[in-house]
Amino acid sequence: MSAMEIAQQAIDLILHQGLRETKARHSNVLKLEKAIPGKQNKHGAIAMYRSKAQMAKSWGTIYTSKEAVYDNYATSTHWTPNVFNYLTYTDAAKHYVKGAKEQNLSQINTLVVDVDYHDAEERQAKFAEVWDTAMLDVQFMPTLILATQKGYHIYYVFDEPVFVRRHTNGKLPAVRAAKAIAKSLKDFYAQKLPAVDVTCNSFGVFRVPRPDNIEYFEPKMTVDFQALMTWSINFANDQHQIKPQNTQRSFMARQTSRQIDQPWFQALINQTDIDQNVGYGRHNTIFTLALACYSSNVSQAQCFDILDEFNSNLNHPLATQHVQKVINDAYSGQFHAASREYVNALLETWVPDADRRVYLQRSQTTWYKYAKPRTERVNSHVNEWQADLMAYFNQRTSQDNNWFTRTSLRHISKELNICLGSLTKALKELIDQGLVYREKGHGRQATMFATRSSLLQHAMALKQAQRLNYWLMVARFLDPTEQLLALQRFSLTSDPNTTEFEQLRLVDTG
Repeated sequence: MSAMEIAQQAIDLILHQGLRETKARHSNVLKLEKAIPGKQNKHGAIAMYRSKAQMAKSWGTIYTSKEAVYDNYATSTHWTPNVFNYLTYTDAAKHYVKGAKEQNLSQINTLVVDVDYHDAEERQAKFAEVWDTAMLDVQFMPTLILATQKGYHIYYVFDEPVFVRRHTNGKLPAVRAAKAIAKSLKDFYAQKLPAVDVTCNSFGVFRVPRPDNIEYFEPKMTVDFQALMTWSINFANDQHQIKPQNTQRSFMARQTSRQIDQPWFQALINQTDIDQNVGYGRHNTIFTLALACYSSNVSQAQCFDILDEFNSNLNHPLATQHVQKVINDAYSGQFHAASREYVNALLETWVPDADRRVYLQRSQTTWYKYAKPRTERVNSHVNEWQADLMAYFNQRTSQDNNWFTRTSLRHISKELNICLGSLTKALKELIDQGLVYREKGHGRQATMFATRSSLLQHAMALKQAQRLNYWLMVARFLDPTEQLLALQRFSLTSDPNTTEFEQLRLVDTG
């Protein structure tokens, strides 16, 4: 496939079906589009700009078809990868574009992380650092990395577009949810790469894929919006668990305020019109309320009774088994408490403005229950066991100078002082998430363990001609059962006829 074809494939993947396939007039392509039964086949618009200077002045061109985009992308530098309902010009000469506001979004196709260095020389010198962060540290592998004048644009393309619908109270839940996810992505990258622009518009203008700027593109590495939202909630919760060094409040003072006693909890649990929604809907509301119960030391059985009654009062309730599953997730030990950011989002989405102001004014309590240092606790959280395991495996593979290590569960239990039951639980979750690979030994041979990080690093170190045989070997010891639930299809060669293999969904390796 030529570089131009790859660029067009990237554009097509990002836009989904947000634009018409062909021009409305003067098309050079035979029109074969047909209306899809039961759908309105609504199409939107995007803007493209021929230089950064023109982009800064909003001097661009509006396109409503992929054919027009393909005809002009090679002479453009920037575009709006997310589709708007409409765009217009502010002048008779049709130079200046307006309407590219988040309130006018039709569908959200992608989120982009902007890494910006001082100059092109530093950008080139830092590419390995950007690559390692994107490929090994972030939970999800990016779909596309583009080189900019002084940095990189890292695209996370959704497998399905997120359609923006306005709620009855005028809010846009999908936009708010996507903004929260984008903030988590940028904050996570900023921890690894100080050059990340954490203030850039999440739905703004970014570099357009062209043959001369694509550093990496894997069309099979699209991202599920709900999975990315779950990661974002987890990341936000973890960030809020970090205790500020300059706080003057005592730990005991934080313990006295239970989240279920706070006004926002009563505000949400008394709502009856919470419905299915892209973003902050029934699932997220029940999950947040369950986390509040968990952090308030409410038993899981009592929590189910409370939320089952709440769900029954909804105009459009969830199935009981879904409520039970959400509560099980909240009580899994992987989360600590409800996040203020997501509570505010739920209040803004579902609670009337006047009532919300009253509830927020009455809320004088602290939001987060900070855990004691681990050395002062008898029990550990699941994520702490997992972190211990990942550190152990990474250290062992480094010491063995190999991509795997051989050991036994009993030996690990003794080394880390974790009981076998807790160790098995933590290890199973790591395997299910795709963090750890395990091949049981035969006879007296110890079990082989490898991490996703060690496998990927080894794979990237191999020559292109060797990679296929390497992944064939890896596939032989990855039993395609529960371990592979987090896998996505991934091809290591550009030959479309090559056998496709499963690639782990990337999860933070600690």
